Amino acid sequence: MTHDRGPSPLGPDSAYSDASIYVDAEAAPRVVDRLRDALGLVEDDGAELVVGPVRVEGEPNDYVTGWRAHPFDFLEWPTVLECEAVAGAPAEEVVQAVTAVLEALWRGGFKAVAACDFEDELPARGGIARYPLPGSGSGGAGASVSSWWKNLISPGKRKGRLL
Repeated sequence: MTHDRGPSPLGPDSAYSDASIYVDAEAAPRVVDRLRDALGLVEDDGAELVVGPVRVEGEPNDYVTGWRAHPFDFLEWPTVLECEAVAGAPAEEVVQAVTAVLEALWRGGFKAVAACDFEDELPARGGIARYPLPGSGSGGAGASVSSWWKNLISPGKRKGRLL
């Protein structure tokens, strides 16, 4: 069956319903404010903003150990942007919105990596290709380890979950 009318809208269990963007910067509100300016958004909803069909909320990362993490250890970066798509949003629009957030962060000088089920559809594989795997000698994380971290934390389900 072909989809002549574009991608189907998101269901409640869609792989496109949420994403977490880890940012190597302190103070989640400052990251959100700079992101709001970079994207030219006018509304000020504190630590939350809306990009297309995606609500983005900045929070301190609960998994920070307090040690300076290697750039590849993005799961320990101090800020996480929780991205949640509105029900019924086309998957293509969600990918475009998360791409816009990532690219604005990178242009602003932030190190950022998205952890989601669709990072292969994002630039630089969600950002992971921007940071070399320690000791790999390559320009990015190898395909054999590109999804090792997917099983560590399920995006959007971090709160209240014990590891």
